[in-house]
Amino acid sequence: MPAYQRSFAWEPEHVQALLADIHEAIMSKEKEYFLGSIVVTGPVERRYEVVDGQQRLTSVSLLISAIRDKFRDDNDHEAETSIRNDFLANVDRKTKEREPKLTLNEVDNELYQELLEDKHAIDALRYPRQSHKRLLAAADCMRKYIDEICEEAPDPEEALHDWLDYLESNLKVILVTAPDDSNAFVIFETLNDRGLELAISDLLKNYLFHRSGEKLEETKNRWLTMVATLESASDDPLVVTYLRHFAMSKYGLIREKDLFGVIKKKVTSKKAALQFSTELSNAAKTYAALINTDHELWSKYDANVRDAVSALNLLGMAQVRPLLLAILDKLEPKKVSAAFKKLVAVAVRFQIVGGAGGGTLERIYSDAARGVSEGKLTSIDDILKGFTTLPADSAFIAAFSVASISKQGLARFYLRMLETAAPGVSGELVPNANTDRVNLEHVLPLTLSDKWTKDWSADDAKAYQRRLGNMAIMAAKANSSLGNDEFSKKKLVLAKSQFSFTKLINEYEKWDISAIENRQLRMAEVAARIWSIK
Repeated sequence: MPAYQRSFAWEPEHVQALLADIHEAIMSKEKEYFLGSIVVTGPVERRYEVVDGQQRLTSVSLLISAIRDKFRDDNDHEAETSIRNDFLANVDRKTKEREPKLTLNEVDNELYQELLEDKHAIDALRYPRQSHKRLLAAADCMRKYIDEICEEAPDPEEALHDWLDYLESNLKVILVTAPDDSNAFVIFETLNDRGLELAISDLLKNYLFHRSGEKLEETKNRWLTMVATLESASDDPLVVTYLRHFAMSKYGLIREKDLFGVIKKKVTSKKAALQFSTELSNAAKTYAALINTDHELWSKYDANVRDAVSALNLLGMAQVRPLLLAILDKLEPKKVSAAFKKLVAVAVRFQIVGGAGGGTLERIYSDAARGVSEGKLTSIDDILKGFTTLPADSAFIAAFSVASISKQGLARFYLRMLETAAPGVSGELVPNANTDRVNLEHVLPLTLSDKWTKDWSADDAKAYQRRLGNMAIMAAKANSSLGNDEFSKKKLVLAKSQFSFTKLINEYEKWDISAIENRQLRMAEVAARIWSIK
């Protein structure tokens, strides 16, 4: 596999589907099982490079390896050696070294070769990437399936040989050999046009490579850099999401199904392909920083920018990332700080008030991103003027005063920020993530003791336990001692807190619906000032 090929992507369900299909073909005595088209270039020094088909080839080789391992476990070393030499590796006649018949990309190949050599000797802790986990899961799935075949078969050895014979003689592919990468990329895209389901990232990658001409190696290197940067930022697959967000930061809203077509229309020359791949590689570092707030990029900006990114991630506002990319690319640091702060306020208001679905938010943010990229919007004030809808103070206060928050991290964020508008700063006030020092207290506890059930019905308690007005932040030690104590005892401890809204609880004679609603309304009025969009 070329270095630029994507890492192993098949999940266990894909592997199980392949196994089930082959099993059914064998049991039905079908003469052929069509595995699809394989596109390769070469040969160069007797080896071919796979442009399309790497997932299927990898999976089938892991299946053969699992059959080989079963013979090894049964001490049938002749069968083990025969399978290895026929399907998995050649032995150099001079050096006596094994040459694998298939090698994967730089990220996956070491683990893949170890799986083919001796699966039991692998230290899984050395392989933390998501593609590594998928390879290990695929190998486990293959071995489990082979074990089940042997348990059910009257003659396990014969059953294994039947599988090998079928894989060798009846598994069919259409092999398409192209003289060079350029031709291979055209073939790859043509196969997709004929209905073969391919990843958008693969389509775009191959299109850029095809368009790059003699600049192909430069484009490949930029693509590899982009993928490596994104993989280091998150265990979750990011490439397609990033490609879409990057394109939206320049061109406005793009649905995933339209992404390849839009970029294909924009990138129509060798120069444009190289420039686009360069921009992709450079912006990937910025995108990684938007996910990882410890990224070195934030050292160029004041602390408020990093805090804003952290808040947007906590709020789950991935839709805003195209706009953040555009702002970071086009605006100076002071304007970035002001913009990010206001965008947190906008995000909080959208979250609390609701009514704007994910699609609406994507359109709002991506339209603004395009305006920033085109130089039409040069400040956060310009950006906000272009928003088609923004929750006003009255709507925000009304929604905040009745908000229930189920996620504790989010509740701590809201409560912590509310304290920043109070006079003075508490020694308890630490970053939201530090739950060792500051905990979330539910005054009306989530688990009611008999003393609480005297005043609260089950339905009322369920409706008010997660209301913000029922929550407070406080020192972890004090919180651990409260548990579900009655209110008269809790308020004595809460009164000692230096947090204003926590200390406020002591003003209430009893903790009932009226007390929670009153406290939360007072919070809402402060919230409108903290998350102001004026």
